[in-house]
Amino acid sequence: MAEVRSFTARPLSKQTARKDLKDAFRVYLNSSSLAALRLQTDSICTLRQADGPPKTAIAWYAAENIQNTVMQTSRTLQDCYGIKIGEKVSITKVEGSLEDIELVTLADSSDADKIDKYGPISDADRPHWEWALDEKLLRCGALTTGLTFELELKGQPRSFRVVNIRSKNPNSSHTLFQFTEASRISLGAETEVSTADKPSDIQVQSVGLGGLSRQIEDINESLSDFNIDPWKPAMPSFYENSRGILLYGPKGTGKTSLLEQIEKAGWRQVFRIGTSSLGRSTSEGEAKLRNIFQEAARSKPSVIIIDQLEFVAPKRTSFESQSLASVLCENLDALRGTSILVVAATRHPNQVDDALRTPHRLGTEIELQVPTAQDRAEILRAIRGPVSAGLTDELVEFLAEKTHGYVGADLFALLQLVCRKARQRQLLEKSSHVTSADSTIEPRSSHPGGDSVGDMVTPLVIQEPDIMSSLQEIRPTAMREVFLETPKVRWSDIGGQHDIKRRLQQAVERPLKYPQRMRRLNVNSKKGVLLYGPPGCSKTLTVKALATEAGLNFLAVKGAEILSMYVGESERSLREIFRKARAARPSIIFFDEIDAIAARRGSSQGGVNVLTTLLNEMDGIEELRNVLVIAATNKPDVLDPALMRPGRLDNILYIGPPDVEARKEILRIWANKSVVNPEVDLDDLAILTEGYSGAEIVSICETAGDAALDEEEETQQEQDVKWKHFEYALGQVRRQITDAVIKEYEQWRDG
Repeated sequence: MAEVRSFTARPLSKQTARKDLKDAFRVYLNSSSLAALRLQTDSICTLRQADGPPKTAIAWYAAENIQNTVMQTSRTLQDCYGIKIGEKVSITKVEGSLEDIELVTLADSSDADKIDKYGPISDADRPHWEWALDEKLLRCGALTTGLTFELELKGQPRSFRVVNIRSKNPNSSHTLFQFTEASRISLGAETEVSTADKPSDIQVQSVGLGGLSRQIEDINESLSDFNIDPWKPAMPSFYENSRGILLYGPKGTGKTSLLEQIEKAGWRQVFRIGTSSLGRSTSEGEAKLRNIFQEAARSKPSVIIIDQLEFVAPKRTSFESQSLASVLCENLDALRGTSILVVAATRHPNQVDDALRTPHRLGTEIELQVPTAQDRAEILRAIRGPVSAGLTDELVEFLAEKTHGYVGADLFALLQLVCRKARQRQLLEKSSHVTSADSTIEPRSSHPGGDSVGDMVTPLVIQEPDIMSSLQEIRPTAMREVFLETPKVRWSDIGGQHDIKRRLQQAVERPLKYPQRMRRLNVNSKKGVLLYGPPGCSKTLTVKALATEAGLNFLAVKGAEILSMYVGESERSLREIFRKARAARPSIIFFDEIDAIAARRGSSQGGVNVLTTLLNEMDGIEELRNVLVIAATNKPDVLDPALMRPGRLDNILYIGPPDVEARKEILRIWANKSVVNPEVDLDDLAILTEGYSGAEIVSICETAGDAALDEEEETQQEQDVKWKHFEYALGQVRRQITDAVIKEYEQWRDG
């Protein structure tokens, strides 16, 4: 491997640069440095600045007495390659010689005054200028993009800039090429490309990316501007190539992976911009940004990748705040008509400077959303690969249905844990089998691919229990900071309320299971459900069961917890709750005791601003999709009417005291988990508890159980719950829901 050494860039002090630029790209080193790098005069080498791309130069013996750590360069090389005096540059030897040029394209880069005075070069004069330039380029010999030549013909002094070089090797990584007598010259606009060029295919492949087919299609549509194809229709004069693409979406949705695929799309050069590579000071960052754009202009077609744009060019909050947005805007404006694309990614698009998000800068904005069940299945297959590797297609579909709100990064982490759990289970099964069998063969140690016995490898077999246990540990990224251990309440734990259960199941499951049917009938999913009724009638318990049975991400909010004494804090907390729910959708937000924050405006209860925020979040400018809001209250009369209009809490369900059949179910559910004497007739007990709420019936049962415990302590003998214990409990637990209370709820419902 060739030796690499760093040198400090210095100017040529005594030697005068030649006018024909013959020595423009020579790098002057002393004899010991040339020997250490195994270079000779006129050898080819590469220059590299920090993390920048390599640039080709010609090694040359320095006539002056310079140090071993110094290299001398011409002003032309410094300008073309963006090398500053005093900058550290590493030099490496390159085998071979400069490649010959087939075609070099130059553009008239004269200043505006000369263009206005002499006008553009006519088609009749073009061959004369090309003939005169041929002699200049032949004398120069070594050319690179960006090199400028001064030429006067017919009394017209003009400047010409090299904008494109085509060598015999189209895949060459060199930046410097040899102009020979066989090389041809083309004089035209900077965007002009010879029809002799071979068609190029810059395209993003979907290999290893799942659930991003629509986004990749949009990106490839923009990349078609950079493909050279003689069969491609000519665009009108007002059409401009794409300059910039902005990718945005929550954490873990695949922005970085998509950027990596864009890098591999077939560009001649790729440049990366990050917060660490731009330096600490704003002036240093601006200089490096300009150098990167200059380098991109010399190696077209090229792409500039910017990850975490919100840190590079944040929205200015004050005059003193630092942002590179102005420099980025300046360089993006200069990309007009060039084959350079800027692709940026951000997690928070609203924190990016607005000046960048205009049609002629980062004009194409592509959102990477939280994946749907179908997208999750594609992501899982992309991670798994074509071979099943223990994860069958049936398990992939099962896993995709169970991972609501999971992004690509979450699914990857989940699969890692599933594999570890499956391996551990198989090892335990094997060890128990070996222990039980009367065998003298000791089990061999396992290797990463599985357990080996002799030359046979045991494949990993993933089962549903491995997946279910892993789901309890790997939570969606958006839910980790608000994860709640929801009590495992099921529909079977709640007696009665069958119509309420059915309607809640429909509100949650229909948008997920039958979206095509809903679109066909033009039916939108429910946004909100209001559960109201007397205290103790299982409103909160019903929502807990819904969260458990549906398997959706669940955010439980107590109305009073949101209220804060500080101005704006309550509204901010409420907006944050909805933001997290959107990021983890499909999800459920449950507001218990919502009357604390949504009281009628004009009353003394609740905050008006909090209510306004709640109304806007539910049905404001930003649409609430795949987020169901469920609210519970025992004071529906104090709620603001705007909260219950269609599009908000429009599914209003009354949960009243249980009827006789529901009371029988509640009693049986409790009795099945206890020891009740056969003499107890639960049907009779259900009749005696007429008008009691579900919570009061459970309290009667527990009071009867306490009475049985008291008797057990006195007699020191095990007791079951007898009828006398229930009679005692009926005398202790009083009915709190009167006929007047029920009448008030019915009047509110009818009114």
